This record gives sequence, C-alpha cells and structure tokens, in this order.
Amino acid sequence: MTQAQKTAKDKFKKAIAYRTKTGVSLKEAFAHIYGKKAAVKKKAAPKKKAAVKKKAVKKAAPKKKTAVKKVAVKKKAATKKVNRLRFVSGVESISTQIINQLKVENEKLIKWQSVLSFLNIEKSKVSKGLKPVVNMDIKRVKNAIKEQKIHIQQLKKNIK
Repeated sequence: MTQAQKTAKDKFKKAIAYRTKTGVSLKEAFAHIYGKKAAVKKKAAPKKKAAVKKKAVKKAAPKKKTAVKKVAVKKKAATKKVNRLRFVSGVESISTQIINQLKVENEKLIKWQSVLSFLNIEKSKVSKGLKPVVNMDIKRVKNAIKEQKIHIQQLKKNIK
C-alpha cells in the first residue's frame, strides 16, 4: 500500500468514527476531517434496533405412511363431493347473474335504438349548420349499438 492510500484509509476511518459519534452526514464528516468548511449540523447518533430472536422450529416425527394414506384418500373423496355440490350451486348462481345482466344490457340496447330513431327525426328538422353535429351523434350512437350487441352476444355464450 502506498503512503497516500494509507493516509486516505486513516482519514476514512476517522470520518466514519466522527460520523457515528456526531450523527452528521458522510460529506460533513469528511469536510471536518479534511479541515474544509461545511455546514455541520449536530444530530443525535442513530439508534440501533434490537436484534429479534428467532425461535427454533421443531420438526414433528414422521407418522406411519399407511395410516396417512388411508386418511388422505378419505379426505379427498369427501372434498370431491363437497366441491361438486359447491360447483353446481355456483353455476346456478352465476347463470342467474348472467341472465339478470343480459336483461339490463337488452334494456340499454333498446334505449340506444330509441335515441337513434330520435336523432334521425331530429336530423330532418335541424338547419344545415347543425346537421354535421347531429350526424356525429348518430355515428356515435350506431357505434354504441354495435358494441352493445357484441356484449349481449358474449353474455349469451356464457349461459349454459
């Protein structure tokens, strides 16, 4: 190690010691060691957290495999029966939800269609200056109707 490296190492150790003692930043500690001016703010030394002790976990002794297998087979059979019952009742509730949602979406479709017919009537009554505005509204409503029909078709696919 060269002499310059040794002095740098010593100054680094001094800066770290000063930092832990006063609680200043590393930059301020180096400024103090090298004799340069830096706004040194005295802070309380950082508090150390207490180490958390870990509890030792004991492993249970292995049980006999034959008894465990019999119990596992019985549990699997029982859970399969319960899962089948849950699945059937879940399917029924899901299908009723989808049917209700389908009714709501059909009502929305009917409303969009009535708005479209109203806009078509309005188009004939409006002056030339407002016709482009009405035409844009008609386009938007037609797109909404298309999307609504697609959504209804997807809902119908889910009902089975």
